[in-house]
Amino acid sequence: MAGMIHRNISNAATVYGEEKFHASRGHGFAAERANTFYDRFKGHDAQLIGDNNIKDGADRIVDGINIQSKYCATGSECIRECFSDGKFRYMNSDGTPMQIEVPFDKYDSAVQAMQERIRRGEVPNVSNPEEAKDIVRQGKFTYEQVRNIAKAGTVESIAYDAVNGMIIATGAFGITTVLSFAVSVWNGDEIEIALQNAVAEGLKVSGVTLITAIFAGQLTKAGLNSMLVGVSEGMAKALGTKGYTLLANAFNSGKNIYGAATMKSMAKMLRGNIITGVASVAILSTVDVVNVFRRRISGGQLLKNVANTTATTIGGTVGWIAGSAIPIVGQIAGAFIGGTLANKATSAVLDNFVADDADAMVEIIETVFVRITMEYLLTGHEVEDTVDYMSKNISGKELKDMYASDDKEYYAKMLIQTYVEQKILQREYIKDITAEGLQEGLRMALENIGNSEEYENSFENGELSKYVVMDC
Repeated sequence: MAGMIHRNISNAATVYGEEKFHASRGHGFAAERANTFYDRFKGHDAQLIGDNNIKDGADRIVDGINIQSKYCATGSECIRECFSDGKFRYMNSDGTPMQIEVPFDKYDSAVQAMQERIRRGEVPNVSNPEEAKDIVRQGKFTYEQVRNIAKAGTVESIAYDAVNGMIIATGAFGITTVLSFAVSVWNGDEIEIALQNAVAEGLKVSGVTLITAIFAGQLTKAGLNSMLVGVSEGMAKALGTKGYTLLANAFNSGKNIYGAATMKSMAKMLRGNIITGVASVAILSTVDVVNVFRRRISGGQLLKNVANTTATTIGGTVGWIAGSAIPIVGQIAGAFIGGTLANKATSAVLDNFVADDADAMVEIIETVFVRITMEYLLTGHEVEDTVDYMSKNISGKELKDMYASDDKEYYAKMLIQTYVEQKILQREYIKDITAEGLQEGLRMALENIGNSEEYENSFENGELSKYVVMDC
């Protein structure tokens, strides 16, 4: 649950930043993020800082170098955007020019345009045109590539979302693995088994994280966020001024914001979480939808599963946000508590309307098991061994297959009987009982009766025949 909520919150933060992709120059913001992802994968310390809206400030910092991104249709246009009233706009605090990042395919023409500007004396503290190559930085993506990144359904767009998903999946994998390992050890598993369990859970969550990132990213680029503007702003206003100001600044990486901008920021955050939540629930429910078509679960069970998944996602997200005052620990605890409470509350309500398919299958198994117990005259320890076997080996998959079968009782009988027949083969072989053996047994039984205190009392009361018949 903690890994899942971390995944959703992280994806929502990405969606928050990608709303700019829909602006008239949205591809420029796409270029900033795409180049930052690339630099991070290459091991560089790359940060996005353009959201701080500082006038003539850097968009990115890579290994301590301030970078301003300019992705325009031509190289000369990229350079023209860097000047105002004949002076270069983007200067470092030490008086040197920032690097100007241009599209991969516009680099040469951009360098030529910068050289001409230097010759005119329009770049402070720079007089050598050859220094243009140090000022102009070649981006890793072409102009058309970043334009496609900002659109839905393109190869570049899906690849971009996949890269983002892999970055987020790393965090989700770490959280899930650590918590799963701890719980497994506390349950008494050996270290090797605990590690296997932890890695398996981590891979499961990180795999869904990757798919969720792609799905949420594509929904955003397709314009779903625009459709949610009215709803999200209404939800933000419902929190009240103090509420949305506190939450918006808790998730804002820059300076604190106030006033109308705070409400707008909170609404954007809510839109991101709604889109990511929708994507997450849809992906997690895909298996249940397939199972309905395969008749492995009922429509009622599908409704219940989707409702529980939705409640867990919403509750966990609210819990994570509520626990944000205590980084990581508070967020994980909040996600677990919020998700668990929401799931239990939803289950408690739905249990009154929809019975679990698994419960119905277990009832059939119990009925068949009682019948088999009588047919095979199972002893106490044989019953215990069989029940132990069933609890370990009859999985949710088996119950779904049983639900899909035409004859559920026969399916349950095959599940149980196979093990029972193996068990009774271990019984000691009973040889034929001879008449002499029966006589000897009867003699010993009568002797035991005659030597008992109860026999003497029965004899005195004239009840010997009744006692002998009952005992023998």
